Amino acid sequence: MVKSVLELQFEEAKTELQSLQRELEYHDDLYYNKAEPEISDWEYDQLRLRLNEIEAKFPELKKLNSSSQKVGAPVSGVLSKITHKKPMLSLENAFSTEDLENFIERVQGFLNTSENLEFCAERKIDGLSASIVYNNGYIVYAATRGDGYVGEDVTENIKTILDVPKRIDYASEIEIRGEVYMPIQSFTELNKQREENGKKLFANPRNAAAGSLRQLDAEVTKSRNLGFFAYYIDGADLNIATQIEVMGFLKKLGFSTAECRLCHSLTDLAKYCQDTLQKRPDLPYEIDGAVFKLNSLKFQERLGFVGRNPRHSIAYKFPAEEAETKVLDIAIGVGRTGKITPVAILEPVNLNGAMVSRATLHNFNEIERKQIAIGDTVKILRSGDVIPKIIAVTQKSGNEIFTMPKTCPSCGAELIQYPGLVDLYCPNHYGCPEQAVRYISYFVSKSCLDIPGLGEKQVEEFFAEGRIKTALDIFKLKEKEIDAPLASKPGWGKVSAQKLYDAIEMRRNVSLERFVVSLGIPGVGEVIAQLLADRFKNIGSLQKAEKADLVELDGLGDLMAEEIYEFFRNDINIRFIDEFKKLVAISYQEKIIDSNSAFYGKIIVFTGTLSRLSRNEAKQIVISKGASVASAISGKTDIVVVGENPGSKLHKATELGVQIMREEEFIQDIQR
Repeated sequence: MVKSVLELQFEEAKTELQSLQRELEYHDDLYYNKAEPEISDWEYDQLRLRLNEIEAKFPELKKLNSSSQKVGAPVSGVLSKITHKKPMLSLENAFSTEDLENFIERVQGFLNTSENLEFCAERKIDGLSASIVYNNGYIVYAATRGDGYVGEDVTENIKTILDVPKRIDYASEIEIRGEVYMPIQSFTELNKQREENGKKLFANPRNAAAGSLRQLDAEVTKSRNLGFFAYYIDGADLNIATQIEVMGFLKKLGFSTAECRLCHSLTDLAKYCQDTLQKRPDLPYEIDGAVFKLNSLKFQERLGFVGRNPRHSIAYKFPAEEAETKVLDIAIGVGRTGKITPVAILEPVNLNGAMVSRATLHNFNEIERKQIAIGDTVKILRSGDVIPKIIAVTQKSGNEIFTMPKTCPSCGAELIQYPGLVDLYCPNHYGCPEQAVRYISYFVSKSCLDIPGLGEKQVEEFFAEGRIKTALDIFKLKEKEIDAPLASKPGWGKVSAQKLYDAIEMRRNVSLERFVVSLGIPGVGEVIAQLLADRFKNIGSLQKAEKADLVELDGLGDLMAEEIYEFFRNDINIRFIDEFKKLVAISYQEKIIDSNSAFYGKIIVFTGTLSRLSRNEAKQIVISKGASVASAISGKTDIVVVGENPGSKLHKATELGVQIMREEEFIQDIQR
């Protein structure tokens, strides 16, 4: 049973807060950078609410690099970066009429008035925020929100959106902000094409829009038929007094805007929410709530913001949908890492216009906790288009509770449970058919070896035909031509077969960081893989690394260091890497280092919040100048860079006599 926040003691709160921060950062990265959410918006909001409640009771814990002060997620590093002139903030959420009433009272309190205020009500578009800067009527640049301070450059991509005017009638510099979205029909057509091509489907229109806008090829963005609703202006001599006038001026410039309405009371706000919710199923685009902004721009300026939220606006989030249905079966899936995942097969039920027939069960502890049996009637919850979850059993069938299997449903291997983890795993990493197919599909994906022409569909077919049984067989495909020519396979020909073989040959040389990602080590994505590559330079040194060598790397905790260490000592993994090295050359691309930098050869530790750079950006800059970044201060630390609200690291640095560098001094030094 989870304790209420009021029951928590300080150390309990500290431990939970740190856990929540890690979880939120993980889901932010999936949502903003990878467009692959694992949980619904409603579940995410509950995590953030819990974090905010803990910080409200224990304000001193806000210093622990809190996620409550962050907006979005750090940019991925694939696209170039743009620093926003003004932060792109995130709105506080409301989930009830009472929350809206509290919001109005807070605004009245800050303005010292009891009079009714005007609010501009707008539909909350389920897309991603973007900023477009014009000068002399033409687009200068466009950027995603990113972490609120630094976004990604999407200038050429934004120009392909028909709702974005290529020229506006405004001579001075002006910034337009709005929401990029994908129409529901375009989303449906895109996922249909991806399914036919054996590609992974997008979870929902919002994530499809994010993936489409952040393409390296603007022609791909153009083909996705994105839309753009504008809602904000920042420019000189606008002579605009209200948010309603902002929306009118945006239309005059040629931008599309979402429906807006003037509200004068709590009753008006609640009525707008009700009306918008009723219209939701018939809209050609996804919305997930309503936004209320104080209409007076003068009052907006007076109110300012607190943390990551402007005080003058709030987002009312529509409640997650619930329905009752029956559990027809519980299917067991095997993931690419061997993780065993139960999924409930449901009697189809309609939720928000979509027929739902599956629900996630996460793990077997959840089945036990909720006492779920096949045949039970259950209540399911769905928010957005992420797979629904069972929240409660409402009527028992009398059948036995579903028990966890002892052997893998795909290969029959005895399942194991790693220390500290609740999930079951199949240890037959390269010999389990279902696990192998999923791993090979991951191995050839864009973030790993990136072999065009080999999607999940093709991998499944090749595996079923015996052309490939492990990821290594990809580099032996051409040897099988004598027995079973690929060109004679239905849907293939000489040209397409040769293209695939050419693509495979192009991967006979692979970078160390890509190879590390492709190994599928739990928790090791592109960022950690790059960190390991930069530290160890070659696969042999990485394989020999001791736990102490891994723990000292910034970004790796004890648990992840342990997993990496054990991975490279597993006999099966050792054989796989040895065989791979016979087929493919693994190389590390040495980066050009500024040996004249003040940071060259130094060990740097960061503490506190940097106002002009994201923490990740600052780390990358000093690494490019030949420094190493550590997470903890020791006698080896050379410099501690201090931002706002530094933690205990500052005190320890002072005690040890380590050089302390304030942010302004740090900025000056990196610009030299």
